[in-house]
Amino acid sequence: MDYKPIEYDYHLPVMLEECLNFLVLSNKATIIDGTLGGGGHAELILSRLGSGGNLVAFDKDKNAIAYFERKIQSNLNKEATPKVTLYNECFSSICGKAEYDGKIDGVLLDLGVSSRQLDSDSIGLSYRIDSRLDMRFGSDGMPAYEIINKADPVEIKRILRDYGEEPKAGIIARRIAERRRAIPLETTFDLKNIVEELVSPPQRFKTLSRVFQAFRIAVNKELETLETALHCYAKMLAPKGRIVVMSYHSLEDRIVKNIFREYSKSGENPAILKILTKQPIIAKDEEIIKNPRARSAKLRVAERL
Repeated sequence: MDYKPIEYDYHLPVMLEECLNFLVLSNKATIIDGTLGGGGHAELILSRLGSGGNLVAFDKDKNAIAYFERKIQSNLNKEATPKVTLYNECFSSICGKAEYDGKIDGVLLDLGVSSRQLDSDSIGLSYRIDSRLDMRFGSDGMPAYEIINKADPVEIKRILRDYGEEPKAGIIARRIAERRRAIPLETTFDLKNIVEELVSPPQRFKTLSRVFQAFRIAVNKELETLETALHCYAKMLAPKGRIVVMSYHSLEDRIVKNIFREYSKSGENPAILKILTKQPIIAKDEEIIKNPRARSAKLRVAERL
């Protein structure tokens, strides 16, 4: 298939060849890209599919969907191209789409946050840019500023501890509760200033990263969504279908590892998955030099029995 590559305006896709070599085993496959983003992985998936293939992609960000549609439009007007279906929805919504049950040959979940979202940060994901503390990838759910201003300090401590693995969770939660009594905390810099007051300069970067990660995960229910989706995908795969998941922090990786393990062991129910990566695959040194965000990525793969 003569396919013109798109430019990676969002970010360089991590472990591109590794993902695709596990994922696309036939040019007539039905492949799910659950985290479309800038379409870096999806573009290469399309290059490996023919007229009998299907790419089904999900993203809660309507801008990502529109961006990818524009990028591939000229290619999809050619003959012998695969079918493309785009959903402006979360990747867990596959659970309600019975038409794909037993027909999925491959699933890719790249769980990293888009660099473009962080750089432009119109929704308050980055502490480097002063913006409203929303953090929602779509329009559903409670924005971060509501959680920060309304949640019980015990709940805020839990969020920081469970989703950010933050050692100073209790101290930061108490200071948030104190500060919001005088004035609502509504911007990224409001939250950033609190952290900087409590943490010495050498530790600020890591603490800020953990705090912002924690609230982002809580707002978008990322871990619960990942668990739900993995259970659905494991059961909806076609025989020999594969699920490829790339995670960027230990909380996600632990969920992937445990669910793969759960479905690969026989007990009350027979095993339905075979784990293809006994240890997670990590990026090569050459890739990390070119693309530093690849440093924390861990790739796990399982196959439907």
